[in-house]
Amino acid sequence: IAMEKCKSVLVVRNTTRNMYSRLWCVTELALADAYAKKPVHVIGEVPLRAAASGHGIGLNADCSGPEKSMLLATIAKTGVDVDELVAKVIQARSGSVFRPSDGSCFCQ
Repeated sequence: IAMEKCKSVLVVRNTTRNMYSRLWCVTELALADAYAKKPVHVIGEVPLRAAASGHGIGLNADCSGPEKSMLLATIAKTGVDVDELVAKVIQARSGSVFRPSDGSCFCQ
């Protein structure tokens, strides 16, 4: 419900931890793309570990709780290529705004 009512999605990156190494964050991004179809605003610097060529992010993200299979199933139901989507968010310049579903990107 929240994704349907929001006007946009805000991604706040930080240099100490890549949030897309957490499966919950990957799931939220997939849901935002699949159901909200809203612009994604990216702010903050690229995480230092983002250059690790995708290891431990996206579908390979970690989830220590019992909900891992539920989160992976939720992502699968969206039909979103989350690895590609996460890569776009990580590589975007701070201040970028894009619509993940159609690939358009523009900077403010």
